[in-house]
Amino acid sequence: MKESLKKYLEYLDSDEEFSFKVRMDAEWDDDAYQEFIRLTMAVINDYKDDYLVPVPVALFFATGLKQLTGMVTNPLFFKTASPEYEALVRRRVAELEDLQQQFLSGELFARS
Repeated sequence: MKESLKKYLEYLDSDEEFSFKVRMDAEWDDDAYQEFIRLTMAVINDYKDDYLVPVPVALFFATGLKQLTGMVTNPLFFKTASPEYEALVRRRVAELEDLQQQFLSGELFARS
């Protein structure tokens, strides 16, 4: 197991995991989001030449992303939010959906 996957799995089991934090705190922490994306992309980059996708990463793109975006696009999520906060979250959701499309199309795994 590569170090990036080991760190990703430790992260998934922690209270710092992004989707867990969103679910528990009902708020978007952009620093936590960026750390989550950094860890996810590190795994993808480390495994792109191995012709395999670690299951936890595949599960995020197959089901977890939809659950996450469903939570943060619910109108109640923005009930007391500023317009700037809502714009940030919606921009990040668009980024996640773009990443999902790149994942499903295989574009994320293209070798440079």
